[in-house]
Amino acid sequence: MSEMIKKEAIPNLKAEFRSKRPYGYASAGDLFNRTQLSKVASEIIAHIESIPEEKNIYASHKKFKQSSLELMPPDTKKFLAYLNSQEFIDELEEITGISDLHGDPELRGGGVHAIGRGGFLKLHTDFNWHPSLNMHRRLNLLIYLNEPWESGWKGAIELWDESVTNKQFSLEPRLGNALIFETNDISYHGHPDPLETPHGIYRKSIAMYYYTSSRPKTEVRLGKSSMTNYVERPGERFANDRLRRIRHKLQIKIKRVLHVFVRRS
Repeated sequence: MSEMIKKEAIPNLKAEFRSKRPYGYASAGDLFNRTQLSKVASEIIAHIESIPEEKNIYASHKKFKQSSLELMPPDTKKFLAYLNSQEFIDELEEITGISDLHGDPELRGGGVHAIGRGGFLKLHTDFNWHPSLNMHRRLNLLIYLNEPWESGWKGAIELWDESVTNKQFSLEPRLGNALIFETNDISYHGHPDPLETPHGIYRKSIAMYYYTSSRPKTEVRLGKSSMTNYVERPGERFANDRLRRIRHKLQIKIKRVLHVFVRRS
């Protein structure tokens, strides 16, 4: 499967990822074979109507997700299987310094994602615990599949600092762009502005998540959480779904209190 990636890109990715604070990340656009990505992008465009749409909530709109490997077309299935393989995971361990990483055969929350016109995903941290694997989520890999893509369409992935005060990094979702970053309770990210794509144009990506059996205690603020923690940017106020938003924030606060209580007991 060596044709899937360009190994000569790994030393630079390793240096970039390990130099970042307060959490590691690296722009991995030079890692993947563009021809392979073009094949996957073409398949997803052809099958876009079959991808299930998630329910809109205050922080996520127009999101489509396919997490079943068996329902994916052949080149897409082959590529995702490679991303879950030990061969590729060994490269991720070399880049990140995180040892004993595991893929997720369930693709929980991951797989093929597509966002339509007007869609967005507000800043958030991800669930940090996979209940059926009994493992900690440690790493996100996002690979973008959009050609052409114009800056005016919005949709750039944003990484923010731990206090959600300053944007640290952004990357447009053009074909071949990719991002590797640590998954923890301070790695806030999203593409929070509504897409301004033409009708029928989707922001397409592959999302893969990687796990370990343990993790540093300093990375955990919410305990073992299977929830997404959405937050507002400075000056932003979430619209609509007020009761859902209040309930979600209460759940997060309760988890924080319980986590502190368990650590002290």
